[in-house]
Amino acid sequence: MSRNQQSSWHYTRQKDILSVTPLHLEVVSERATDLELCTPETLRRTQEELQWYRSLYENTPSVYFTLDATGKILSVNQFGADSLGYTLEQLIQTSIFNLFEESDKQRLSNAFKELLTASPESEITNWEFRLNASKMVWVKVKARILPTEEANPLILMVCEDITAYKQTEDLLRESEQRFHTMADTAPVMLWMSGSDSLCNFFNQSWLNFTGRSLEEEQGLGWLSNVHPEDQDFCLKTYESAFNARAKFEMEYRLLRHDGNYRWILDSGVPRFTSTGNFAGYIGSCIDITERKLAEVALQETQEAAQAQFDEIESLNRLKDEFLSTVSHELRTPLTNMKMAIQMLGISLKKEQNFLLEMDKPETERSKAARYFQILDKECDREINLINNFLDLQKLDNVAKPLVLETIQLQQWLCRVLQVFQARNRNSSQQELQLNIAANLPPLTCDPFSLERILIELLTNACKFSPPEAQITLSAQLKSKQIQFKVVNTGVEIPTTEIPLIFNKFYRIPSNDPWKQGGTGLGLALVQKLTLSLGGTIEVESQSNRTCFTILLPLSSEG
Repeated sequence: MSRNQQSSWHYTRQKDILSVTPLHLEVVSERATDLELCTPETLRRTQEELQWYRSLYENTPSVYFTLDATGKILSVNQFGADSLGYTLEQLIQTSIFNLFEESDKQRLSNAFKELLTASPESEITNWEFRLNASKMVWVKVKARILPTEEANPLILMVCEDITAYKQTEDLLRESEQRFHTMADTAPVMLWMSGSDSLCNFFNQSWLNFTGRSLEEEQGLGWLSNVHPEDQDFCLKTYESAFNARAKFEMEYRLLRHDGNYRWILDSGVPRFTSTGNFAGYIGSCIDITERKLAEVALQETQEAAQAQFDEIESLNRLKDEFLSTVSHELRTPLTNMKMAIQMLGISLKKEQNFLLEMDKPETERSKAARYFQILDKECDREINLINNFLDLQKLDNVAKPLVLETIQLQQWLCRVLQVFQARNRNSSQQELQLNIAANLPPLTCDPFSLERILIELLTNACKFSPPEAQITLSAQLKSKQIQFKVVNTGVEIPTTEIPLIFNKFYRIPSNDPWKQGGTGLGLALVQKLTLSLGGTIEVESQSNRTCFTILLPLSSEG
């Protein structure tokens, strides 16, 4: 018999031909005379075909049951038994209802009753039931009456495992429920639109804000609550982003349930399915009214501050012009006074041997010599004050261009100290020392600025150190920088005053025991010049000792 040859299956002793128990398949020819044609070879081929059909049945990836009218399992394929987690022996002759959950047994029973009372061609299709088996949880059931000549009908039931599908469906349902719960409890307003650009979801925060129902907001209903002046802007922004499938942000005024318009920041992002198909937009809205009010207030403050700044700039220009005029008017007579004092000194030297008189101790000098010294000293003091003040003004207003030179510190520092001693031979009573580390590399910087820094620090040290105190100027290499130190003993700066000493016109209260005076501009100028050279300056004062430390890079940039 070929696979296409007609044959009939018959049921012997109430045992299904597909039963697992030792049953046998018989091929009954439509005509008795066909038996005469059966040969051993034909029988062998027939048995092979039957075995092939049997194997196909046993391994088909679905669960096949043959049941009697009461639901007793007469046969089940091997794949089905394995999928359910049973052996064939455990299932045969048991009730099919034992495999299903209690809540679904009655539904299945009603389905069987309907099937048995209906026409022979009727069947159960796509019914979903829950199992209590260990491996399958959900199955889709198809069942129909098997055509047979026996009095008792047989039911063929096919079960397809849909556990993974149902679990996915449950997860999706749970995810959707979770999304709705989160969306409705979120502290921001959320909305969603479909691929048709129409809004189909607004969370509870949005509905509470607007005081409207979901039905009123859906589609383009939400636009009616937008301020009339902002509606066209909102619609164009949304449509432009929608056509480009792009993110967007827009600010507009939305009518709140109390009748007040509030500023809203609306952010939307496109949604895509797992297959990459565009699914619409999801967006969030936050109330930014307070921020907008703050921005307006800030803008007003900035405008007021700008007006004040412009006024200050104008005053500074007037001040600079005034100072320049005053300085010029002061410098001219002071220059004339200095020249007159020098000429007076020359005349006195010729007429009264004035040079010998000036070499005497101050208490032994003549009145003319003492008066001359006062004039000369105070004139230099006023000239120095004006020069320092003007230099500070220049450094404040515009960076002073550096005149860079490469200097050998050993010889250069000796010369600076000699210049300082020559200028202060009559006033400096302290012991000056110079300590320079061996093999210092050349320093590239503005020598005029550096000389002024060191001269000012030495002058300051001499002013505030007692007679016979020691003042030291040192230089050494420190981490690819040159470190200069000016140290004086016999006096210290109070800790509370150290942060203030570089301020313009600042003088330490009650700390001038030798009545040297000062303008309070020297250290301010030192700090400005040090910064212009790309360096730093620090001060340390304790244990009756004060130390100014300057660090300069080996090469300054203008």
